[in-house]
Formats: sequence, structure tokens, C-alpha cells
Amino acid sequence: MPSLLYIGQTPAEGTGSPVVILRHLRRLAADGWQITVIAEHGQDSAACDAAGWPVHPLPARRRPWWPPYRPDSAPFLRSIRTTLIAREIRRRFFASARGPDALFGYLAAHADFAPEIAARLARQTRVPLTLLIHDDAADFARTAKERRVLRRRHAGILRAAHRNWFVSPELAAVYGPPFSLEPGAFSLPPLPEGGARQSAYRPPPADGRPRIYYGGHIWPAQYPLFARLARVIHEAGGRLVLLPPDTPELRAFRATAAPVDTLPLFPSNTEALAHLSSHASGILVSYADTLADMPWVATSFPSKFIEYAHLGLPAHIVAPPKSAIANWAARAAYPNFTTPDDLAPLARWVSDLRDPAVWPALVAPVRRHAATDFSPDKIHRQLTAALIPQSAHRLLHSP
Repeated sequence: MPSLLYIGQTPAEGTGSPVVILRHLRRLAADGWQITVIAEHGQDSAACDAAGWPVHPLPARRRPWWPPYRPDSAPFLRSIRTTLIAREIRRRFFASARGPDALFGYLAAHADFAPEIAARLARQTRVPLTLLIHDDAADFARTAKERRVLRRRHAGILRAAHRNWFVSPELAAVYGPPFSLEPGAFSLPPLPEGGARQSAYRPPPADGRPRIYYGGHIWPAQYPLFARLARVIHEAGGRLVLLPPDTPELRAFRATAAPVDTLPLFPSNTEALAHLSSHASGILVSYADTLADMPWVATSFPSKFIEYAHLGLPAHIVAPPKSAIANWAARAAYPNFTTPDDLAPLARWVSDLRDPAVWPALVAPVRRHAATDFSPDKIHRQLTAALIPQSAHRLLHSP
């Protein structure tokens, strides 16, 4: 039975990379993998506990002979500390003749200490490390110096990994060769929950306005566009419904009397999907007006679009040119896409949602991609096939 050691933020329900990791681990466990988690301190381990996976904290106690380290310490002190922590993990989990067969983690703008430890451990043990990369950390840097430091640090982490999976070809290309030589070969969409929901056409509610849902975090730079989207949708006979976390910016937006409804977050992703399946007429995927407003959308791909594709509902994308989702829409010839400077196609789409004769054509491309590019089975098989080098895989499964 193969075994995997995950190092990083605790896999958990919700949004972002932790829930993507959780879904992969659940599928691996169902396939017979033994899962062990080494998690950062102070995080909710309920999902791991429910799955029966042992959860161990990252070794944090400094031994007397270790050099001091703080998050703002010099890079060489950070390197020493991550190397020493990796040695502690190696002593504990690789003391027997057979340690874990694979290492797993993800690299993010806000979380790169644990993957650096995983990279050190991979070098020390020669156990293959697989990393997921869902955003370009340098886009969140506050200064040019911080950007250079992040890029150099992350390049070193990626070099130690056996396999790196980027959320988009655009993100793979950012890191240069070998990833930029064939970026599509290194890209892996975020794993959706999936499921067999296939909504059928339903007439609009009593007021005659189809509900168009946007779910997920809203950055401050998105609100000017959302104000226009709400008006366009309203004038086309629909109603925009937002399902984001509560923030001061959201409360200020509600106070503008824009024609929009907001709902509180649901306790779980499953409950949110169930609500959308029974109430939404369509799904909106949107960013800000320009790449300058949200630089990371040039390489990041909206996981909510992949998730919602499995609802079997029409979905319309509004995104700036040259964003990763705009490039995907062009490659895939996805018809329901528009840029923020021309919202007329969105208005027509909203109007068409009320026509049962047109509805099948609106939903067909979404369902096609849900069954192909965004199939959770396909995405997970792609990851699983590369967790262990083929030579080691043959030894692992030999009688």
C-alpha cells in the first residue's frame, strides 16, 4: 500500500488551495494510499480527523544549538531553519526501512515556508515531491526587492520537486524553462468537488428576473465593475446575487443601492452548491476592469468557474483581455465571454436565460467542459499518475 506525506496548511473545507488538497487526499485515500499530514500550527484539522488521517504539527521547538530565526531574518537563516526542520521530519518519519513513497504540498503567495521544508526534505530523502502552484506570489509583493526574493526562493523550491503542477499555462510560463517550453504540459486545473448535478431549465421566479449568481471572494478593485454589471443585468431583466465573505467593502457596496442581492456564506461548499443548483438561473465569473487592477489574474484561473461548471448551469465570463481565463476562453472557443468594456453580450445572455428554446445552447459548452477539461476524475488521474516516477511505481506494485 503506497503512502503519502503531505506538508503544509491543514487540508480543510472551504475555498482555495486547502480544499483542493483535501479533495485530492480523499481520492488518494479511497484508492488505497495511506495519508499522513504535517500541518502548520493552530489550524482546524476536523476534515483530516474525520478521514482518519494522522495530523502532526510542524516541528517548531527550536533546539538549543539552532541559530535564531524570525520571519524577517536574513535568507540564509531561513534556509538553515527549513533544513533543520526537514531533518527533524526525516528522523521521525523516515527512521524505518520504508518511509513515505511520495511527498505532497502546494506553493502559494501566503504560504511558502512549509513547501520550502518539503523541498529540503525531498532533497534529503530523494522521495518525489509534487507541488500545486495556484498563483504567482510575486504579483502580491509590495516592493521590487520583495518580488525578486520571492521569485528566487520559489524557483529553488520548484527545482527540488519531482513534479510541479501550475493552475494555468500562463503561470507555468512565468517560471521559465523547462515549464515555459511547453506550459500546457505542466498545467493542472484545481480539482472541483464534481458530482452529478445537471440542472434543467426552470422559469424565472415570480418577479420574472432570472437570478445570476457570483460566488467567492470579491477584491476591492472588482466593485466598480460589479456596479456596472448589476445595472446591465437589471436592465436586461435579471438580478445579480453575490455570495461572498462579508467585508467592509461589501457593506459599503450594498449601501450604494445597486440593484444587487447578497447572501451570507453557507457553512459548507456542498450547501452552497445545493443552493445554486436549486435557485440560480446562471453563473457569473468576473474580475476587475483591467489587469493593472488585479495583476494576478494574468496567471491565476478561477477555481469557482470549474466548480460551478458541474452544476450544469449557463455561465458567463467577464474578464480583461490577456487574463488567464480570457486566454482559455479564446483557446476553447467558449462563446459566453465578454470584456469589461463591452457588456452588450452579457445583456443578451441574461435575456436569453428566460427562453427555454435557447437555454440548451447556453448550457451546452459548460457541460462539455465539465465532462472533459474540468472532469474531476481526469484531473485527479493526471496528478496521481505523476506522484511517483515510473521506475519506483513498478517496484512499489511488484509482487
